[in-house]
Amino acid sequence: MSVVTDMGAIEAFIKTQFPAATTGKQVVPKQPPANSFYVRMLDEDRETETRYHYRVDRAYQIVHVASRPDTVLANMDALGRALYQTELIGSIRINSFSVSQPAETDNALYVIIGVLDTSVRESRDQPVWPKINNVGLRKV
Repeated sequence: MSVVTDMGAIEAFIKTQFPAATTGKQVVPKQPPANSFYVRMLDEDRETETRYHYRVDRAYQIVHVASRPDTVLANMDALGRALYQTELIGSIRINSFSVSQPAETDNALYVIIGVLDTSVRESRDQPVWPKINNVGLRKV
C-alpha cells in the first residue's frame, strides 16, 4: 500500500473513534480548530524479509488539538486503547503508540502529539511464465 493510502486508513480509523472531530493529513494549519486530529508521515524504512516479500516500517505523527489539556490527554488515551485493541488497520500492523505531554498553542488551545509506529508487509512482483498449451506424447 502507498503511504497516502495508509494515511487515509489511519485518518478513517480516527474518524470512527471521534466522528465529530476535524481531521487532516500531512499539513497542520497555523491555527488549527479545537477537536481536530492531523496525521503526518514522519519516516519510512524498508527491509527485506524473504525473496518474496519485504516489510515497510513507517512512523506517523498524530497531532490532536482541543480546548483543555485534560481533553487532549483523555482523547489520546482513548485512541491508544482503540489502536491496541484493534492491532490492525486494514493491512497496517500497529507496533507501538507513544504520546507527548500537552502544550498550549498561540490561540489558547492545547496540542498533544502521538507517534504511531506501524509495519506493512508487501509482496514482490513475481515473473509470470507462459502456461503450457498442450502436452504431446511420442513413441520412442
